[in-house]
Amino acid sequence: MPTTSAHARAPKQGRSRQSFERIIEATIDLLRERAYDQITLAEICQRSGVSTGSLYGRVDGKDELLRVVQVRFLERLGERFTEEAERIAAQAKGLEQVVPAVVAGLGNLLKENASVLRSFMLRGPSDEAIRNAGRKSAEDNHAKFINLVRACKGEIRHPQPDRAIDSSMLLIYATQARFLGLDSVGAWGSRATGMSCSMTSAT
Repeated sequence: MPTTSAHARAPKQGRSRQSFERIIEATIDLLRERAYDQITLAEICQRSGVSTGSLYGRVDGKDELLRVVQVRFLERLGERFTEEAERIAAQAKGLEQVVPAVVAGLGNLLKENASVLRSFMLRGPSDEAIRNAGRKSAEDNHAKFINLVRACKGEIRHPQPDRAIDSSMLLIYATQARFLGLDSVGAWGSRATGMSCSMTSAT
């Protein structure tokens, strides 16, 4: 995962760093309210209390700012996925408890963050940096929950339990994401459908 410094110029002093942190936080807050293409840099500066000149001292424009914001947001989202996976691992025992907990945990995290993620996903097709960072984050977070189910694979009767787990989890992810309007996971849904078809033909 890239760092924020990969997309922004380094601050020359602590005050500049604090100002840019306020810009990042203000942008995230606004993304929870509406899509990025409906937000202006002037509005971000007004919300953060930072001048437009200070913003342009760190990034060249709106697209670069979104890349910085995505890095920070995905770092936090990854931490939330880790916390939720650890909670499920500690509280849920066996496949019967783990699967519903994983489905609920995944759904809640996607729902809580859908408005912000949607802006990244809508921008992804035309921005390689955003697309790659988003894909890497989704795969890493998804793996945390897959591993919880995989720990129970001894209870699965399917002759290929790992493939069954991967197929089922991808379908769950794609279904929940599409319901929330996170359509950029369509490729994952296609992959899951293909896996399901191969699993069906194998049984």
